Amino acid sequence: MEHEMISYVPLLIIVLLAASVPVVIKKFKFIPFPIVVGEIIAGLIVGKSGFNLIAESPWLNFLYTFGFAFLMFLSGLEIDFDLMRPIRKNGPIKLYEKPVFLGIVIFAGTLLCSVLIAYVLKQWGLITNIILMGLILSTTSLGIVVPILKEKNFINTQYGQTILMSALIADFATMIFITVFVSVYTAKESYKVLLVLLLFVAFFIFYRLGVRIVHNKIIEELAHATAQIKVRGAFALILIFMALAQSLGTEIILGTFLAGIIISLLDEREKSDLYIKLDAIGYGFFVPIFFIMVGANFDLRDVINNPQALLLLPALLVAVYAVKFIPALILRTKYSWKETVAAGFLLSSRLSLIIAASAVGLRLNIITKETNGAVILVAIITCTFSPLLFNRFSPAVPEKPKKKVFIFGVNEKTLLLAKRLLKTDVQLFFIAEDELELNKALQSGEQVYEGNPLDVTWLESIGLREAKTVVAASHEEPTNTEICRICKEVFGIDHLIVLTNSLVTPLSTKLYGARAVSPEFATAFMAENFVTHPQSFCFLFEEDHDDFYIADVTLHNPALVGIPIRKINLLGDCLILSIVRGSEKIIPHGDTVLRLGDLIMLVGTREYVKEVESLFMENYVRQII
Repeated sequence: MEHEMISYVPLLIIVLLAASVPVVIKKFKFIPFPIVVGEIIAGLIVGKSGFNLIAESPWLNFLYTFGFAFLMFLSGLEIDFDLMRPIRKNGPIKLYEKPVFLGIVIFAGTLLCSVLIAYVLKQWGLITNIILMGLILSTTSLGIVVPILKEKNFINTQYGQTILMSALIADFATMIFITVFVSVYTAKESYKVLLVLLLFVAFFIFYRLGVRIVHNKIIEELAHATAQIKVRGAFALILIFMALAQSLGTEIILGTFLAGIIISLLDEREKSDLYIKLDAIGYGFFVPIFFIMVGANFDLRDVINNPQALLLLPALLVAVYAVKFIPALILRTKYSWKETVAAGFLLSSRLSLIIAASAVGLRLNIITKETNGAVILVAIITCTFSPLLFNRFSPAVPEKPKKKVFIFGVNEKTLLLAKRLLKTDVQLFFIAEDELELNKALQSGEQVYEGNPLDVTWLESIGLREAKTVVAASHEEPTNTEICRICKEVFGIDHLIVLTNSLVTPLSTKLYGARAVSPEFATAFMAENFVTHPQSFCFLFEEDHDDFYIADVTLHNPALVGIPIRKINLLGDCLILSIVRGSEKIIPHGDTVLRLGDLIMLVGTREYVKEVESLFMENYVRQII
């Protein structure tokens, strides 16, 4: 029996386009549109709208479908639940100021406006189904919102979290509603609609199973090299939920999205490279195939040659901005007009989910090819221009706050300490107990508060709660102990240092975990190192080596994960001295591989250490490799 000959030419074209599109977009920096937009445009050129080089085949359709599923999985994986924790703020936050509440209100308003506009479009004869179009208009793009907020340093602010929660709720809720709608639309028996709930039952079952096994020693041992058990488990979970969704007669988008959320809940983002691996697999192969195929299957002539579609395109474009801008006006109760307008533009970005929802409607013959084409064009336009408009109207990028250090007590030791700390990126505050100490501290040029160091109300009023480090250097040991107690128990400050004259371990060290430094210990420590390591240790203390700098930085840059140190260009006079990975302390060598969450000690001249420190924290490499 002869087997049908499979042509690999279409897949070769798609893979070549996937490899070349990011390079081309990088060259045209004056048009900063997302890579996926470039992939859709590339698909238009080689597909039905252009040279028609992509012939349909069952196995190519499978890659398209699995790319779609993997994209929804990565959307669930993008949800970082750590970012949803409320920002610490002095005093209680009112209900109408909470990001979750505002996100729910904005989505409810979006859904209402979307259905009303869909009703109008139906009356004009531009669409056929009000509910599905209303859900399509309600979507947003979490995949665009999160990177833009991170890039602008808004992600951990109250403003950024409000936008984040609005996008998250819109993505998650519309995905559920679309799944329920499809189940109702396609189910012959009404009870089958309730089978969708089994997806959530499966979600909780697999999450509980995952909690039991994810930190198993065997799993950790098999997570690397040729086993890659976590990657295999992730793919197994995707296919389990795809098969379950298919068996329940519903769409796969909710199932694979829930699978992504399970992985996000189970795997610690800062300490794992699983996210990097799954991103590489998805955005390196499956997802580009999906978006290129979206463009390839779309015939632009269906829109251009159809007067109804040409009328629908501007109508949809106005609609997708209106349904976000009108509900976003609630933000004006808390933010400025520019911030409100900027949020409305960013939330108007549409990409993955709107295309996915439209593809579902096209497959079920609920929407026409012309309508689907108009939706795709709207997605391309909004995800290209909305981030640019957000950058134009958003407030100035907030500066990274300096670490605040409070020093209780003014004497020769603390003044010398302040002089050295001035060379680092910290903000110093002196607490003076009397006028004599106040005058001494004022000469240092730092901010000084005079008052009772044990008065909790007063300490709250001067902002002690925001302190990263507290140095207790009062003349009385009981006072230092009480300062440490207040800082630890009342204000939740963990990094406490006590400057003591006693040879006995202070009570504050035993009770509150403070680190004690005495003149005798400091003298002996310095003398020992000057005797044993005279050349190297002098860099820390001699005046002519003031440019020598030490910094601790946590690795957040995914581009450096899995790369041996010898392949990293550390920019001049900068070295990696040590790595702390969990409870493990590592002396690095050339083949030591970096992982997310590594605490890295950098040493060298100030200029280069500061540069490398910022690169380790950013989301791009800038010639460091």
